[in-house]
Amino acid sequence: MTATEERQLRRALHGSLQSVSPPPVPLEAIVRRGKVIRLRRAGAAAGAIALAGLVAVAVTGLAPRGSQPSAVPPAAPAITAGPDGVFASGTADGHPWRLAVQNIADPGYRCLPAIVLNGTDADPVYPAPGNAASTTLGQAGRGVAFAFIQLPDRVGGVIVNGHQNVPAVIVNACGYRYRLVGFSYSLARALRITLAKPYPGWSADVFVPTPATVGGSTPAEGLWINTYTAPGATASATLASGVLPGGQGWIIKLQFDPGGDCYEFDGQNSTGSTQMGYCGPVSTPAGPETIMALPLGFDEPGVGAVGYAFQVSPGTARVRAVLDNGSSVLAMPRIVDGRKYVALVVPSPRSLHRLIWLDAAGRVMASTTAVPRYGYTQFQP
Repeated sequence: MTATEERQLRRALHGSLQSVSPPPVPLEAIVRRGKVIRLRRAGAAAGAIALAGLVAVAVTGLAPRGSQPSAVPPAAPAITAGPDGVFASGTADGHPWRLAVQNIADPGYRCLPAIVLNGTDADPVYPAPGNAASTTLGQAGRGVAFAFIQLPDRVGGVIVNGHQNVPAVIVNACGYRYRLVGFSYSLARALRITLAKPYPGWSADVFVPTPATVGGSTPAEGLWINTYTAPGATASATLASGVLPGGQGWIIKLQFDPGGDCYEFDGQNSTGSTQMGYCGPVSTPAGPETIMALPLGFDEPGVGAVGYAFQVSPGTARVRAVLDNGSSVLAMPRIVDGRKYVALVVPSPRSLHRLIWLDAAGRVMASTTAVPRYGYTQFQP
C-alpha cells in the first residue's frame, strides 16, 4: 500500500468513528442524571410499602466525609397525610376502617384535635411521643381492636406482631403536628409492637394498652384506652340541676377528656347523697350522639329518677323529652369546650318515651324512641 492510500484509509476510518460516537457528556449532567434515577427508585420502594394508598418519597441525606455518627439518629422519612387527616385505613372482619386526626369542636369554637375511628369514637389528645391507645368497635368488628402510637420525629415506624411493618405518618391538625402509626389487630392473640429500628431512650418493645389489660374486663366499645402520657382536653361542667317532686335535689356533671364523655348524676335527700357515673364514647359534630342513661335510686321508698345526658349536633337549639304519660321536659344545650351537651332528669315512676331534637326555629330535626334505661345507646340525628 502506498503512503497516499494509507492516508486515505485513515481519514475514512476516522470519519466513520465520528459518525457513530456520541458527543462527550459533561460530568455535571452525569451526576444529575444519576440522582434522578436514584430518587425515582427510592420513590418506587416507598410506594411499595405505602399504607392505605398513601405514597411516601424517601429522601436520603449524606453525612459529610469524616463526620462522627450522632447518638441520635437523623430524622426518619415519613408519609404526610392529606387534608382529611387520615393516617391509617384497612379492612377488618370484612368492614372498612380508617383512623384520622380531625377537629371535633362545633363550628365557630376553638379547634379541638382528636384521633377518630371511622369519623367518630374520638380520642381528644395532643401530640405526645410515647402515647399509645386502642379501642374496639361493636358488631362491625367483633374480635378486632384498633390502635395508634405517637412517635418521636426520628422513629420511622413500628412492626406489629413481628411481620406487619407500619410506617409513620405526619398529620397536621389544629396547628399541631402529629407523627403517628395506626393499625388493627386481633384480640385472639397477644399484641407485640417493636420499633422498626433502635432509638435512644426507647425500649425495642413499645407498650400499647389493650382492652384485655384493663382490670380483666372489656371497656365500653368506642372508648379509647390511653397510656398515662396522653395529654388532652380536660373540661368539666355542670350540665343541669334541679329538684325532684319529692324535694330531692339533683345535679348532672360532665367530665370530658381522653377517658371519654364521663357523666355523674348526684342526688341529695334527707339521709345523704347517692351517685351514678358512667363514661361513653366521644363523638364528632357530624357523628352519632351517645345517649347516656344514669338510673339513680333514693333511700326513700318509691322515689328515684333516671338522668339522661348526651352531646348534640351544632344545629340543636333544644331537646324535648316526651314521657310515657304524654307530659314533656324541655332541655337547653350547654356549651362545654366548644361542644353542645344536653342533660335532663325523668323522675320515677315516669319513663322516657321519645327524644325530639329542635332547631332555633322550633322545627323538628330528628326524634327517636330508642332510649336506654341504663348505659348508653347511639343515635344518628
